[in-house]
Amino acid sequence: MIGIDVAGIRVAVTGASGVIGLAIAKAFLENGASVANWDLSESPEAKAAGDAHPGRYRFIQADLVEETQAKAAAQATAGAFGGIDVLVNNAGIIAKQEIEQLDTSTLDRLYRVNIRGAAFAAKYAVPYLKKSGRGRIINMSSVQALLGMETYTPYTFTKAALSGMTRVWALELAGYGITVNAICPGWADTGMTRTALVERMAGLHGLPIEAARELILSYVPQHRLIDPDEIAFAALFLASTLGAAVNGVDLSLDAGVANCAKAGLSMLSPFEKL
Repeated sequence: MIGIDVAGIRVAVTGASGVIGLAIAKAFLENGASVANWDLSESPEAKAAGDAHPGRYRFIQADLVEETQAKAAAQATAGAFGGIDVLVNNAGIIAKQEIEQLDTSTLDRLYRVNIRGAAFAAKYAVPYLKKSGRGRIINMSSVQALLGMETYTPYTFTKAALSGMTRVWALELAGYGITVNAICPGWADTGMTRTALVERMAGLHGLPIEAARELILSYVPQHRLIDPDEIAFAALFLASTLGAAVNGVDLSLDAGVANCAKAGLSMLSPFEKL
């Protein structure tokens, strides 16, 4: 019988107190894996998920942009679980600026969290992944690494960079049996989407929230947002032996948005002034 075989593996998820990170952590826990949540703080939801699986969850407070804290997080995880088999680089933040508004503070802030934090997390997880025999790095990129969207330069450049790092690491680490892939979600059903898109759309056009949401969905071929559990399942697949042949890939989970844009269909017009 073919199935997802992640029972017994040891997983570090960065930013597992957020919506997508929490969904990923819960999916691994519910399928028998041990999970370390590397985050600035532990949400009540993450704690509850961990409490439901005693002995297989640890919260490790870490600001991963600080190299010493990334190293300590990896050491603490290996100490708790005996090693690390999978790193899910999920932590990230978003910001929007038009090109003439770009400033050092915003660019540096997104670089530090979205790129530097991911790089340091990988740097200190890799020695343990090499010992694993089935090591995996799963980077949380974005559909915006695959297409352009006006006013989102700071976010897009970091996600495109993360996808580029994915391909480099896949080559560097293939000889150790480690695969490195990126998941590129479209607009997921999270607070980030509601704040960054839906509420701004509602304000711009004077629409009720639900009408603004429907306007956004009209530009998504499947006419829906992505469920965080769908992203979690993709992470399970990539971490399992079923995903062993997948390496250096941007896995797009976007309900067709990127292909729509590549086909020359306009998906950006309602967002141009957001």
